[in-house]
Formats: sequence, structure tokens, C-alpha cells
Amino acid sequence: MPSRRQSYDKQGAVTPTTSKAQRRKEVTAIDDLVSDFGYLSVNATARDFYGFTSAMSYARLILSACTKDPLPQGTTKALPARYTATQLVQHYLNNIFVLLPVFDEASFYASVDNVYSRYPEQADALDYWMVHMVLAIANVSMSEQRGDHQYLEGIGHVCAAIGYAEDVLHPGAISSIQALVLLTEYAMLDPHHLDSWSLIGAASRAMVDLGLHHDPPKGSPMAKSKLELRRRVFHCVYALDRSTSLVQTRAFSFSDDSAKVKIPFTKAPPPQQTPLNQAGPQQAWLQSYEHALELINLRQLQSIWYTDLFQSGRAPWNEPYPYLWQTCETMRKWFEGLSSSTSQNMRAFFEVDLLYSYVYVLSPSPRVPVIDPFAAKLIFEYCIRYATLMLRLVSDPSYTAPMTFYDAMRVYMTGRQFLDVLQHNTEKLLNGFVPSHPSVRPTSAPPPPMPVVPLPPGDTVIHFNTLRSYHCIKQVTECLTRFGMRWGYMR
Repeated sequence: MPSRRQSYDKQGAVTPTTSKAQRRKEVTAIDDLVSDFGYLSVNATARDFYGFTSAMSYARLILSACTKDPLPQGTTKALPARYTATQLVQHYLNNIFVLLPVFDEASFYASVDNVYSRYPEQADALDYWMVHMVLAIANVSMSEQRGDHQYLEGIGHVCAAIGYAEDVLHPGAISSIQALVLLTEYAMLDPHHLDSWSLIGAASRAMVDLGLHHDPPKGSPMAKSKLELRRRVFHCVYALDRSTSLVQTRAFSFSDDSAKVKIPFTKAPPPQQTPLNQAGPQQAWLQSYEHALELINLRQLQSIWYTDLFQSGRAPWNEPYPYLWQTCETMRKWFEGLSSSTSQNMRAFFEVDLLYSYVYVLSPSPRVPVIDPFAAKLIFEYCIRYATLMLRLVSDPSYTAPMTFYDAMRVYMTGRQFLDVLQHNTEKLLNGFVPSHPSVRPTSAPPPPMPVVPLPPGDTVIHFNTLRSYHCIKQVTECLTRFGMRWGYMR
């Protein structure tokens, strides 16, 4: 019977690295990896010295460098009953996997079958790692308060997964990068224990070392499934690296110019009209990667403007607004191009990221240190829309799209930008004054349309905008309060 587990790229059975050649390879990878962690120091005489004790390994180095508060001892969770695990797995697949499909479902379900088999020898370390990590992510994603039952369940499963780290985290294996991606997803939901920026940095370095940032030359003898796996893993790492760098205002782990990988997903054709709107049984089970494709497209757009505005230089531009208007226009068209079949939850997930991106682009940057009054008015309006939408999503129990600690950081950044433009343009913004936009060439993209909010009958403009400003600040505060309950105080 052919193996269904092709998406893990397992190179034989996973065994501890005991041979001299394997040990030398792992220590070399440790040397290179440590040199990338700027906050770690390594004695210069240790370079190329292969006398590390058995206490040092690639897995232990990764976990040590990426751990904040130690995970609690004695909290390891056993696998739950199969029916309970199935519900958690489905939650993960429906809400997180659809955006970051770092493995394929058939491979994962094979791992589930193996760990729940009556014959334990069928399951290996990677099987247990994948299942426990998915259960951990699913549980923590549904947690409402730090320390609640689902939060503790998630910690128990991540502790169980880390017990297999020595056999899973190895240099030179795609499965190791997939494992780091899952750890990064968990870290975004539990920022007290793991550092998502360090984890995605380690995954990016491992990905580049394996050459996944370039498609193989044409004509290379590579199976289609392996090529798709390489592309799938690269774009999941890419999406996480970009979102992490944006919210933490850090440099990317690798530039767009250094990578050239096709997107392995395509947009599904519009559904064909069938009698009584009935679809065949096979169509009902087809997995759609449309959301993953849309997320990749958004991260690519964000990567371009973040590089241009914040990473490519410090000299201010003489005429920045043709670029900014074009950037906003491109993102607007991306959002308008979302499939009509996109669920309300996913559409809201993308819209809140779009509004955040608008505020980010229009705010002061090294290229645009002083913003135009028209841009300040746009920021004012976008921040109000962002705060209103975010509070609605945070308060809606039916909203199941992923919400991570990154959202707390985005809310905080957006709130600060709102206060900044309000402080520097108080009179104009509260009086409803709409300044003229910076002139651009007729061939350039037009400025974004100014949102228009109708004035309630009998109200005055200044009172109305003062009330809107008050409500925006209150909504941002309420969001941060709820996020504080969920993730606690961060040092």
C-alpha cells in the first residue's frame, strides 16, 4: 500500500544522531545557528570544534534560545479520547490550517491514525509531535483567559510535543521546519513561554539552508509532491516571518529579492450552476486553499511597502504620496478581489488586517517623517473603523478566525497612531475639516477616498467627532483589556 505521508518528507526512520558524521553535521549547524542569534555569544575558539558534550544538541539550542518563561514541569498531557481530538483537529483545520497549510491533511490524518493505533510501534516521534502540537494550538486558540482549562490543556500538549524534540528538530530536514512553524503558531498564542520571532527566525534560517527559498532548476528530477511540499513550507514561513516583523518592527529574516518560489495554490474557479444546486460527492470533500493564497498575496504586498518605507533607507522622499496612494490602491483592489465564497469570519479577518495596513502605510516612517494633513485625516478615519471592527470581533463568540497576541500588538500600535494624529491635528479633525490631498500626476493612482460618516440630525460636527474620538479610545482600551485577560501582562 503506498504511503500517504508524503508531506512530512521523512527521510527514513527518525533516530537519534549517534554516528560521528551525523554528529559533526549537527554541531556545524549549531555553530551556524548560534552565530545568527545576536544575543548569544560563543567563544571564538569553539568555532569548528567538535567536542560538544552530549548535553548540547540542535533541538536543545533552539528551545533554549526561543524560550522565555520555562514551561511548567509535570503538566504533560496524554492524548485525549479520539472523539475529543477529532473536534480539536477540525477546529485547527477550519480556522488556522486554511491560512497556513504547512502540511497536507492526508499526511496529518495518517499521523492521527498511528498515534491512536492499537499498535504503538506504528507511530514515531514526528507523529506524536504533529498531533500534540495541533491539539495544543487548537486548545490555546480557544482560550479566553490565561490559566483557564483550554490554556492549561494547550500547555500540557506542547510539553508533550517538546518531549520528542530531540528526534524531530534536526538540521537538514523539511519536517524540522514544519515542526518549527507549528511552534511559532503556538508561540503567537502563548507569548509568555515561547518567542515567536526567534522561532520563525530559526525556521527561516533552516529553510534557506535547505534551499527552499528557490525553486529547483527546470528539468530537475523532482516529484511533484515534493516540489509542492517545498513551496508550501516556504510560503508558510514567509507569511509568518512577514507578519512577525511588521508587528515587532524588525527586519525580515530574508528579503524578497533573495527568494523566488511559485505559490503552490491557485484560486478556485467560481462554482458552476447545477440543478438544485447539488454538487458531486467528490467536490464536497475538495480542500480549498483560497484563504492561504489570499494571505500570501497580502503578505507579499505588505513586504514590499514595509521594505520600501522602513528597511531600504533613511533618506526622506521628496514626493512620497504617489507611492503611498498606489500602495493603498493595490491593497484595496486585493480586498475587493476576495472570492465571493469567502466566509464572513475570514472576510472580517482580512478587513481588519487591511485597515491596520492602511494606518501603517500612512503613518510617519523614515521615508515620510512628516505626514500630510490629508493623510492624518485618513488615519483618523481608518483608526475609528479599525477599533469598531476589532471590538466587534473580540466580542463575537461566533468569530473563530485566528486571533493571536499579534492582534494585541496591532491594536496598541493603531491606538497610539490615533492619539498621535489627534494630538497634532485636534482642531481640524474635530471640526471635520477635510484638507486637500497632495497633488499627483494624472497617470498616478488617486488618493484613497475619504470615508464619509453622516452627521446625525440635530448634532454638531465638533460634538459628533469628539464623541467618535472618545468611543474609538474607549474601544481600543476595551480591546486591550480583553487581550490583557487572555494573555496577561507582558514584560
